[in-house]
Amino acid sequence: MSDSVRLEIDGAIATVAINRPEARNTLRRGTGAEVYRAVKDVADNQDIRVLIFRGVGDDFCCGADMKTPEDRDGPKPTPSYVTYQVAVLLHEMPQVTVSAIRGGCAGAGFGWACASDFRVGDDSVVMNTAFLDVGVAGDMGVPWTLPRLIGASRARDLTFFPRKVRSEEAKSLGLLDRLWPAAAFEAELTRFAATLAAAAPLAVAALKSNFVQSEQIDFRSFISLEAERHIRLLGTDDRYEAFRAWLEKRPPKFSGH
Repeated sequence: MSDSVRLEIDGAIATVAINRPEARNTLRRGTGAEVYRAVKDVADNQDIRVLIFRGVGDDFCCGADMKTPEDRDGPKPTPSYVTYQVAVLLHEMPQVTVSAIRGGCAGAGFGWACASDFRVGDDSVVMNTAFLDVGVAGDMGVPWTLPRLIGASRARDLTFFPRKVRSEEAKSLGLLDRLWPAAAFEAELTRFAATLAAAAPLAVAALKSNFVQSEQIDFRSFISLEAERHIRLLGTDDRYEAFRAWLEKRPPKFSGH
């Protein structure tokens, strides 16, 4: 990976971190493409079950680097196309994706967080759509993901009237799934990711696929798809192991088969 993006793998858990803490993890030209490559590497690795997406230092990601000089008459800033695909990856990749949010989360960072399966944070969180503040309509799929998280009316309110949403309000709105004290954040994040990584991998992957595909097809078609997956999972070694472990009152040992 580059200096601007870190990728670390620890067993079944991968961490992709934007590494520009001196600039609040804002995105300069090329950073989005680097994020995409890191997340794609994780998506293609079948041994990884959970992705933690975060920023290094005190902020998650505060969107575009607005301190980079821009010449009105010069070439216009054009993010790489794959930058926009980060949101699609986070939403659809086989691994469970967890945006670990501390400090600022705005613009593209806000969009990527909304595209993740889970958003967890501490009491330093400050979220903001911020798009209209800088004269753009938004990106990274926010008009698609945000209404699904908090409802259409609230989503419009936060995007047409950008403002700072702090941790407690973010939790009450449904923007954060877990809110932990800053001192406990790292330990709670580790526990949260480990719990997901320890669950039956075939079932977790199928469950994520069920949620993703339910957004794309009608209910009758979804029930058929869900039933087919469920019946297939009933015959797996992991399902029998889970049943035996429950009877024997012990933690299951899943093999992924």
